[in-house]
Amino acid sequence: MATEDTSPARESNLPSPVYLVAAHLAVIVAVVHLTMGLYNWFRWASAGFFLPRDLRWPLFTVSGLAMVVGMFLAAQGRYRRPIYAGGVGLMAVYVLGYFGWHTSGHRPRLFFGRGSSHEGPLGQFLLDHLFAGPVEFVSLTSEVLLAVILVYLLIRDSG
Repeated sequence: MATEDTSPARESNLPSPVYLVAAHLAVIVAVVHLTMGLYNWFRWASAGFFLPRDLRWPLFTVSGLAMVVGMFLAAQGRYRRPIYAGGVGLMAVYVLGYFGWHTSGHRPRLFFGRGSSHEGPLGQFLLDHLFAGPVEFVSLTSEVLLAVILVYLLIRDSG
């Protein structure tokens, strides 16, 4: 004889808290990248450069839009596993790209072109860039946390 689960968690139509936290973090990351990407891309465009010298801005914009599309698809329950895997990859690109771009000397074409050098120990350099400002800190923290949650969801949904 089966018994019905009447716990408060089962009576609610709300999604699991882990999905809500992932959604909130994804919105933060998407908004940061869309805002920075569009703002800076428009600045270059207003100066007459549709394709800016600094390629981060179009890449931020396109990846931010991809996150929005991914969020809508995941909310509909479609393609969740590929979205989780893609999200983990994108968060890795964001975090590694941020620190890679800074350690490579702020090269204008991502990792190509003439860059500047940094003095001092690498650990201190990375910490300085992590705490460079509130946007950087919130963005990097959200990206890392979102990657961890997406890995958890990817593992949990595989069983």
